[in-house]
Parts: sequence; structure tokens; C-alpha cells
Amino acid sequence: MAALVAFLDAERETVLARWLDAALDTYAPDTAAVWKKNTDPFANPVRCHLESGMRGLIAGLAAGEDPARSAVFAPHLDAIVRVRAVQDFTPSQAVGCIFLLKKAVRETLWPRLTEPDLFVELLALESAIDILAQRAFDTYATCREAIAQLRIEQIRRRYDRLLRRSGYVSAVRDAPESS
Repeated sequence: MAALVAFLDAERETVLARWLDAALDTYAPDTAAVWKKNTDPFANPVRCHLESGMRGLIAGLAAGEDPARSAVFAPHLDAIVRVRAVQDFTPSQAVGCIFLLKKAVRETLWPRLTEPDLFVELLALESAIDILAQRAFDTYATCREAIAQLRIEQIRRRYDRLLRRSGYVSAVRDAPESS
């Protein structure tokens, strides 16, 4: 996979631009247009986190890291998936942006695809991207569990305050236990 890794390293910015553009296209058209234009990290944190995570994933792949074994990818996947986990996406839509990297690589690589063994290396890279997508889904599930836990705690606090205000909680806590 040496030739493809070298290509990916050389074309890193082109692949990133295509991938980011495709990922932003998964949002509503008006939102995507604004986020594509605005590169200020304070005014557009979604784009900032997506771009940062994508840049890190491409750098890891360009360095020849193995997504199945390397911990290098975890913080970058987290940056991408954490943003999408809190938005109005289905799980497949939230994680599906990882697969868009395949399209970005193919579009960039297409003119050179006839070189010897490059197609075989492309298949190996796409398998690595599939592994990244599996890890992204695990990250997504963890984020959604944390969100659910936060919601449960928020509801508990609301009802606890309501019961305290009504005086019911202190009466229940002061009552002797019956066996």
C-alpha cells in the first residue's frame, strides 16, 4: 500500500477538501452553504470539528497506521462523531460521513488508477476506511448513551425538585420503613 499512502500524503489537502465538502452536503442546503463559506472556528464550530477530525484521520492513513490496531484515530473519530451524534441524524447518517472518504479518494485518484497495483492498494485503503466506520459507530453509540444518561439525570432532578416543593419527599424520607 506504499504507493497509495504516498499518493494520499501528497494529495492530502485535495482529499480533505473533497471529503469535507461531501460531508457538509449531508446537511440542509442552506446550512451547508453557510458552513462551506464560513471557516471561522468560533462562528462555525461544526465545520471546525469536522475538518480537524478529518485532517487527523487522513494524516493517520497517510502515515500508514492500521485503523484496527492504532489508537491514533480515536480522538479524530471522536471529533467527527461527537458533533454528529448530537444533531438530528440517524445513526447511519451520523457515521456515514466516514464512508464519504472513499469517494473523495477515488475522485482524486481516478486519473492514476491504471497504474500497476494501485487498484489493489485502493481496495486495501477502502477496507481500512470500513474499519474506521466501525469504530465510528462504537463512538456514536457511546455518545448517544451519554446523552441518554444526561437526559435521565435531568428528569430525575426535575422530579426531585417537584417532590421537594410539594413536601412529599421529606414526608416519605421521614416515614419509618415497614417490613
